[in-house]
Amino acid sequence: MKSEQHIRLKPMTVMEIASWSLRFYQENFFRLLILVVPGFAVWLIIFLFVFRHDATGSPTQKIQAAGAHELYVAFSLFVFLFMSAVVTAVGIIAISGQLVDKEMNAGKACMRVLDVGFPVLGTLTLSTIVITIGLRLFLIPGIIAYVWFCLAPSVVMMEGEGGLGALKRSCAIVKDYFSKTFLIVVPVAIIEILLAWVILFLPNLIGNHSYLYYLLLSTVFTVLLLLTAPLKIAATTMLYYDLRVRKEGYDLRTLVDELTESPF
Repeated sequence: MKSEQHIRLKPMTVMEIASWSLRFYQENFFRLLILVVPGFAVWLIIFLFVFRHDATGSPTQKIQAAGAHELYVAFSLFVFLFMSAVVTAVGIIAISGQLVDKEMNAGKACMRVLDVGFPVLGTLTLSTIVITIGLRLFLIPGIIAYVWFCLAPSVVMMEGEGGLGALKRSCAIVKDYFSKTFLIVVPVAIIEILLAWVILFLPNLIGNHSYLYYLLLSTVFTVLLLLTAPLKIAATTMLYYDLRVRKEGYDLRTLVDELTESPF
């Protein structure tokens, strides 16, 4: 997607970010799709492995009665949120590179994530634990935590901060713009989480615990994720730059400097 770079690094309204993200999504759909496939494929494999014990006739009723099924649900939700954040980290590197006229390369973007593996692992694990607990216990605190920490993958990848420092940095960027951040990142995330809960709980509601049923539901869910996740990543990336432009006078030169260590 080619356009004047300075136009992209200026304060933007919610609608402008949404419009830019949709246009970028349409023009780069297949390249964005390649970015998200590995992460959600990993989630699908783990989900199906964890829920293999829920197949019809498996001797797990007593275990489920003891709460193991709830642990399966919580673990699957954690893995889903974690892999979604990893996919976002890969996406911001690829999209940022294209903003400065570098080719969007999924392989190199993934290598960049591996290069900062420990900061990414620590940061995303911390944020995902907090968000998962909030969602499982009270829902609303989980959503609030998601908004505060939504820029943590961007912070790790672009600024080299990790762990608690990255979470604090994400909160600092979002501060004073919580409502704007909420309107951009939450709608698609809510759709994803609701779909995930449908996958996790629908078999219990209708009494169908067959493995094939889980396979069908989870496959449909993964396909839907592959269609929606790239749009969310594009919007999150542009939100990150928008807030830094507003708060720090961020410009194209700074973006180029921060990408210097990337594998592009």
